[in-house]
Formats: sequence, C-alpha cells, structure tokens
Amino acid sequence: MIKRPQVFLYTLLILLAAIWLLPLYAMLTTSLKTPREVTAREFLTLPHRPNFANYVKALNSLGRGLINSMIISLPATALAVFIGSWGGYFLSMFKFKYAQSIFFTTAIVTFLPYHIILIPFTQLMARLNLVNTYPGLILAYVILNAPTAALITSTFFSKIPKELQEAAALDGCGPVTFYWKILLPIALIGIAATAILVFTLIWNEFLLGVTLTQGSSVKPAMPVLAELKGTFVAQWHIQMAGAILTAIPPLLIFVFLGRYFVTGLIAGTLH
Repeated sequence: MIKRPQVFLYTLLILLAAIWLLPLYAMLTTSLKTPREVTAREFLTLPHRPNFANYVKALNSLGRGLINSMIISLPATALAVFIGSWGGYFLSMFKFKYAQSIFFTTAIVTFLPYHIILIPFTQLMARLNLVNTYPGLILAYVILNAPTAALITSTFFSKIPKELQEAAALDGCGPVTFYWKILLPIALIGIAATAILVFTLIWNEFLLGVTLTQGSSVKPAMPVLAELKGTFVAQWHIQMAGAILTAIPPLLIFVFLGRYFVTGLIAGTLH
C-alpha cells in the first residue's frame, strides 16, 4: 500500500514532469499545424489534421545547416576533449604550487559569458582570415569548450589513485605513455561523458555561428533555424518543425550513449 507522503511525492513529480514537457508538447503540436491553425494561437490544441509538409519545408531550408553543424561539431568536439583532457591530466595528476589557483581561475573564466570578448575575438578571426570558414568555426568552438572539458575530465582523473602513476613511473612509464596506455582506458567513461556534453554545447551554440559566418555556405544549423521564423509573417509551424529536426542528432547521441553519460556523471562525483 502506498503511503500518503509517497502519493504526494509521486503527484508532485508527475506535475513537474508535465510542466517540463509542456514546451516540447507545444513545439510538437505546432510543427504539425497549418498556418491557419497557428494564426489562431491555440498552441496547446492538437492539429485537426497533421501537416507533415512542414518538416519537408524545414528540411529543405535546414539541410545545408545540418551538414555544416556536423562538419563543425564532430572535429571541434574531438579536439576540445583531447586538449581539455591533457589540461585535466595536468591539473589533477601533477601537484605543484599554483595547481589550485589555476583550477579555480579556469573555472571562473569558464563560467563567464564569452559575449564579453566577442568583438575582439571576431576581429582577431577576421585578421587571421578565418571568418566564414570551417577551420575558423572549429577553432572558435575548441577555444570556447576546451577549458570546460579540462574541468570535467580533471574531476574524473582526480579519482584515480596517485599510487598508480607512481607505480607506472617506477616501471619506466613516462607521463605521455601513462596518459595513453593507462589513464585513458581507465577514465574512458568520463571522456565519453565529457564528449557528449561538449558536442551538445557546440551543436546548440548560436551567437558564434552568426558572427563568424556570412551567407549560408558554412553557417551552422542554429542560425539557420532562427531564420525559419520568416520576415513578414511568423511561420511558427515551420520553425518548430525545424527545431525538432535540429534536436534529433543530440537526442540520438543521448539515446545510444546516454548510459555512458549518466555513468560518467556518477563516477565523477563518487570516490
């Protein structure tokens, strides 16, 4: 028999889940409506007849942007996690005088909005002739996300016993060999969790995709999605269909690799 406190808790959880899923429900129903139904502003009502043509129109506009996002996100994620993991390795496994200061400074800088350096950063990219190029966007996202990857991976590496590194050093295993042969296999779940998070951050980023691109040749999916709203008439049904299409790649990653993400988060918080 379920006790009253449990009934209250389950009811509260169901209510919170319904509130959390309400925007997703509104997005899904709007993406299947006709322009007339969208104009009526009845966003929570079901469509009278699902209009799947909205997805075809959205995909025609988003196709190049989705390809660009994939071309940019995959190498940027790999490089950011690789560089960040070396930073995390340095911060967690090597003890020196300013280790804690560097760690907290990196954490503070990471949580500052990057918008404060957007203008000089854009000017720098322009001087390097990297505006409106795949390498420029990849470099920008690596710079933006490598510190985050360093902080996350350092929490996993810090759980590894220092005696393991000392024993490896006695056997003639240097820091680089230890990283490749021992550290990475042990912390693979943490690396996977970091990669999933970094990929999601890069895929969903909007502002750099706008400021560092001109035209549609290399523009990522998120800026293109913002343009689907329309100029004179708000085409919410097309934009909501596009929003669902752009959410599919990160969703697939969480579906197939989500267990690594959850396991990695738990492993990063437990000794």
